[in-house]
Amino acid sequence: MQIAKQIKAKSRWGAMALALLGLACSRQELENFRFEQSDPSVVSSNNTPLGIRKEGEHIHVPLKIDLSHPAGKSFQVELQLIPDTIAQLVANGTLENTVGIPVDQITAPNAVTVPFGADSSTFTVSVNLGFAERQFGRNIAFAYRLLNPSKHNELDPANNSGVVVLNTAEILDPAEIRYLSITNGGGGMLTLTQGQNYTVTSAGVTIPLGISLNGVPGPAFTVRTRVNNDAVATLAENGILPANTATLAIDEYTLDTLVHVTSNTTSKELSLSIPWAVMDRHISSPIGMVVELRNPSRHVLHPSDHVVVIQIDPSVNLDNNSYLEGNGVGLKAEYFEGQFLDSDGRAPGLVRLDEQINFVGWQPLPVGDNWSSRWTGEFFAPVTGEYTFYQTRWDDGSRLKIDGEWIIDDFTTEWDKPSRFGTIHLERGQRYPIEAHHRENVGGQQAVLEFEVRSAGVDRRVVPKSLLYPPADFNP
Repeated sequence: MQIAKQIKAKSRWGAMALALLGLACSRQELENFRFEQSDPSVVSSNNTPLGIRKEGEHIHVPLKIDLSHPAGKSFQVELQLIPDTIAQLVANGTLENTVGIPVDQITAPNAVTVPFGADSSTFTVSVNLGFAERQFGRNIAFAYRLLNPSKHNELDPANNSGVVVLNTAEILDPAEIRYLSITNGGGGMLTLTQGQNYTVTSAGVTIPLGISLNGVPGPAFTVRTRVNNDAVATLAENGILPANTATLAIDEYTLDTLVHVTSNTTSKELSLSIPWAVMDRHISSPIGMVVELRNPSRHVLHPSDHVVVIQIDPSVNLDNNSYLEGNGVGLKAEYFEGQFLDSDGRAPGLVRLDEQINFVGWQPLPVGDNWSSRWTGEFFAPVTGEYTFYQTRWDDGSRLKIDGEWIIDDFTTEWDKPSRFGTIHLERGQRYPIEAHHRENVGGQQAVLEFEVRSAGVDRRVVPKSLLYPPADFNP
């Protein structure tokens, strides 16, 4: 019995010794394995994208770094973008039809993490989709380098940086490019004639233009606008616009120069407004304007539709019937001895400029009676409507011709007759030939030319100097 116990005890001690020996061998093998796997790895760049994809507002470009053998420990490698490299390659002609991607249009990690046991690792550089769209048809490129691998790992001195060139024509579908355009007339000419392509307010003319975004909308963005008067001058020189086309100064119209477009929006209102006072200053000539979109914070300007040429015909002024002040100086006046003007071929005894026909008891010639007078020139219509002209305060005979029509014809020896008036329709801003006759028989002398336009709220008044113009060949 005692012997059996001793044998059993020895067996336990033997087993324990064998176990300890086995444990010592396992630890040594593990330590040897860890020592071998802790040898530094050599890190190199791999510039071939692993599969480019578009997602939201970005183009994601996965890239890879390679190790000379599996990593004994997890470690990191710093990553740095180097835009100067692309600029140099473009400048020396190495990269053709290529634009460097600005660093503010790229999102890249500061470091690449290599997990334990891996022989490579990936990282993703994301490029702003809007920037790529704006460069459609060209290559875009970025450069990077690897720096400072941790845990005693090393960089491959011959392969620690990379240049990645992306062909936008391959990455982007032209039909999906988010172009910005002017909605109304973009890419062509928008012609305004009376009642066409504008709205009327009490303040003036408003031209709806609008901004349109093609494709799927994204985050909010801004786009600037401007009026390009130099382009108007060029179009007039080339005969596309009339030679007498007028341009407007910046204080003569209203146009938002910075338009904010909210997120998930494909259209935005944009209007151009011109006050009536400005339209009045150009009542006899067309107005030309070239409106352009520019500098969007996102998306791309359509190659042609981001510009519209606007031609405003003078007929637009017909929608405004506020009273226009002319700048006339009066009429040519001819005074004749005898009551029948120059019907017998006689020359006038006096020719002068009369600022208006508003005379009572006047004596232009040495004779007191038996004379006649004629006024000629143009009448400027300050409003549109039915005009009534009066020669009721007229001593003696009277005649009045407007635009070739005798609207009053009573060249008799009677005076101050209430029936001496006539009507004619005239258009605002137009100048019409006018001719008035006066016949002095005997007694008092009076000639007062008056008018009114009731439909436009113009009450009866003496025709002012500002609405009267002498003949073009008259030099008083």
